[in-house]
Formats: sequence, C-alpha cells, structure tokens
Amino acid sequence: MENELTIIAIILAGLAVNYLWVYPKIAGDDVRKMAWLDAALSLLVFGIVAIFFFGSDERFNLLGFETNWAIFTLVVGVVIELPLFYWYLKARGLGNQYREAFGFGARDKETNWFTSTSVKSVEKQLNDTKWDGLRTPKAKRILVIGSNLVILFGTGFLFGVGDNLWSSYAVIHIILIFAFWFLLRQSVRLVADAPDAALDERMIAERDRSYFEAYRLLGGLILTLATALMVFAIISDARNTSVDAFYYNLELTWPQVQGLFWITFGYAMMLPSMAMAWRQTRRQQQHL
Repeated sequence: MENELTIIAIILAGLAVNYLWVYPKIAGDDVRKMAWLDAALSLLVFGIVAIFFFGSDERFNLLGFETNWAIFTLVVGVVIELPLFYWYLKARGLGNQYREAFGFGARDKETNWFTSTSVKSVEKQLNDTKWDGLRTPKAKRILVIGSNLVILFGTGFLFGVGDNLWSSYAVIHIILIFAFWFLLRQSVRLVADAPDAALDERMIAERDRSYFEAYRLLGGLILTLATALMVFAIISDARNTSVDAFYYNLELTWPQVQGLFWITFGYAMMLPSMAMAWRQTRRQQQHL
C-alpha cells in the first residue's frame, strides 16, 4: 500500500501546482493553453513517477486488480483529475468556452471537433506570414519526410528496445510527433483540418482531396498491420502441434504498446496535412 500512496501523493502534488499556480497565473482564461499545459504537466507527473518505479516488478492494487505502476498512475490520475478539472472550469465560468473551443456543443459546425480547429484559427492562419518559412516546397518536403522518419524510427525502436531504461525514448517520441504535427498544420495553414465554414469552394475541394488520399494511405497502414497479424497466426499454427493450435500467445511489452498506439495516432492525425503538403509541393514545382 505504501507504493500506491506514494504515487497518489505525487499526483496530488502535481495537481496542486497546476490548479493553484499554473492554470490561474499562466493559462488564465485561455482554454487552449490550459489544455496544452494540462497535457504537458500530466506527462511530467508521469515521468516523475517513472523515476521511482520504472523497471520495478512491484504490483499495485487497483480496486482489487493487480497492475503495474504505469497503468495505476494513468487510471488514478484520470479518476482524480476529471472531477477537479470539471469543477475548476465551472468555478471560472469557462465550461462553455472549453467545449466550444474543442468542437463540443458548437451549434453551427464552426469547429472541427476531431482536431479542435475553429473558423477563427483558420482565418488567422490564412493571413499569417510568421510561418512562411515552412510553406516553401523544400520545407514541406522536409516536414513530410521528417514526420514519416520520426514515426517509423520511433515505432521500430520501441519494438526492439525491450522494457528497460532506453524505452524512456517514448517520451521524446511523443514530443516529436506533436511537434511535427504542429509544424505540418502551420505549413498548410490548417486547411487540411478546417471546417467548411472557414473555406471557399476551391479550398474545400483541396481539403477533401487530401482526406481521400489520407484515407487510402491509412487504409494501407491498417491492412499492413492486419496482414502482419494474419502471418503471425499462420506461422504460429504451422509451428504448433498441440490440440490448442487456434490459441495464440501474443506478448507485448509496454514500449511496444506505446509504439503501436503512437504510429496509429500519428498517422491518423497527420496524414491529411501530409497529403496536402505533398500535393502543394508538387503543384508549386510545376509552376516554377
């Protein structure tokens, strides 16, 4: 029970810092900044817990079920913070603003809830010049190729590294995925994720074409993973001579689960922007 209390104490200490200082002083009434700070600080708390228990064989009691430190931290953190976050937003009068900022409860479809892209943010990007350095053909090619290299290298590394200290690369992997996703979105001015209300007919057609290409690419990725699973089953059947030939032991480490999740998340969120950036690159080259 001592280990469980240690993790709960770390979580509570992190939440105290968030709600008593970080959110009021840094985020203020900016709900988007608040959401990003919440994600970053939650990751920091998880990292602090990992310092104490990473690589440990200790089992943690979670409502009668035994689990490892990572699952215990995630579940307890979510259970404690969700009601706190709800009451904080309610007390500050930010509930409606938060829901509308991320597309929940928006009445006029002015926000893409999946990517939390609003009409206001797209209109701002369409007139933006700060990120023009990312909008050249060369920069877009680098971003698309770099994004794929980050995702594929990170996934392969996490699958091969084993459950040891090197698996902490998962934190760097996650940061890189979000960084490249942000830069890709800036390079295409958020058009790939924009709601209809923010775009004219030409941009809507371009966005829809990018989503069509992204759909085919994501379908290819899912088919590849499904094919790998089928090959694993066939090989297992060929090697297994027992009567239980149709039962498979597929053992995954925590880093491997992370690799599977983040390759799926990365491509699901980034492929529309990747497809649009690559199409724009080819079109820009044709006009040179």
